[in-house]
Amino acid sequence: MVLGVDVGGTKVAVAAVDGVTVRDSVEQPTRLESTEALLDGIEQTVRLMIESVGEPEAVGVGVPSQIHYATGTVETSVNIPLAGVPLREELGRRLGLPVFVDNDANCAALAEAHTLGEDNLVMLTLGTGVGGGVVIGGMTFRGAHGLGAELGHFTLNPDGPPCPGKCPNRGCIEAYCSGQALERDATELARDKSGSGLAKRLGEDGKVSGREVVAAAEEGDPDALLVFDNFGRMLGVALAGYVNVFEPDRVALGGGLSRASDLFLERAVQEASTRALPALWRRATIALAEGGADAGAIGA
Repeated sequence: MVLGVDVGGTKVAVAAVDGVTVRDSVEQPTRLESTEALLDGIEQTVRLMIESVGEPEAVGVGVPSQIHYATGTVETSVNIPLAGVPLREELGRRLGLPVFVDNDANCAALAEAHTLGEDNLVMLTLGTGVGGGVVIGGMTFRGAHGLGAELGHFTLNPDGPPCPGKCPNRGCIEAYCSGQALERDATELARDKSGSGLAKRLGEDGKVSGREVVAAAEEGDPDALLVFDNFGRMLGVALAGYVNVFEPDRVALGGGLSRASDLFLERAVQEASTRALPALWRRATIALAEGGADAGAIGA
């Protein structure tokens, strides 16, 4: 039995994992006021789990950060205060157990692959940003130092919109297929068409939220549907590229935006089918991720 820790911007989840089965789990709010508070919160949540299930063989930790895998040191971190922290060493010292640290999207991809029994899989997590993970031969692909597989920052259009994340790129996948990109496109359209349905959904902050774009599209608003059509088209371009490069048996789509897949998945698959190499495309399955809420902890 090992413990898997999934550290997110709002909660820290710890699960006792046997293979790909969760025996028990606990979660607490993420403490973001300082690095020390965050580390204390992770340690406290892990110790709660140990009190319940006993001491594990090891602890795996997934964080929304770029990780130097050999040392478990956080190189960069977007929404939690861990940049520069030797996380593997620090948590190992605190817990007195072997600790391994990886990017959270890598963890989710590994869980998806093992849950489904797929040895070659690409996973995209569509949320506020776009994350991703690649599993080849049943093992996580990380690049030379563990910082690779940043699938959300591959360029689709060199002259496209600036990436909404901490990325110097323009026109990358995150700039087209993230929650932030969805809000940007809907807001621009709403401001251009003052009498439209989207314009009526502008919030007090002057933006159309992702939740409102989804609601409008589900109600048949033509402008919202147009936004999702472009979202799906650009996602399809990305999917074709991943199929051509990695030749996976499966491409899994997860993250919060995947819950609105009825608004863009068919368009994405249609676009990808016209762009991917036919011999590779017919061997690949595009599907929603099946790992569920525990995938991050299971993968970790």
